[in-house]
Amino acid sequence: MNYKVYISGYIEETQQLLVSFSNDNTEREAIDYQSLAFDIVPYGDISTEEIVDAIAKTAPTICEDIVTQETYTNDSVKSQELRALVGQEFVYKDVELFPESYHRQASVFDTSEEL
Repeated sequence: MNYKVYISGYIEETQQLLVSFSNDNTEREAIDYQSLAFDIVPYGDISTEEIVDAIAKTAPTICEDIVTQETYTNDSVKSQELRALVGQEFVYKDVELFPESYHRQASVFDTSEEL
């Protein structure tokens, strides 16, 4: 699988690199897709080539999302269900989202007991 990473801009004021992606399975070339903004400050003092290499590691996930979007078929029943979600709020316990959460594991090892 080949991935293409296209740098479409750099916003100096916000320290963001604008990047678009494509791969062998996407319908278009990287230059034709909307760019995503990547904050470069968290990369610290590494070379520009290393920054691009690090950003490129997100290409498989981003391209998978592009292919999913391109192959998504319009389903009026699903669309109706999605419209019904508007205005609703959903609450999840952390264990539902992150079953292996570190902070919960730490509390398991707490040996203090209530008297």
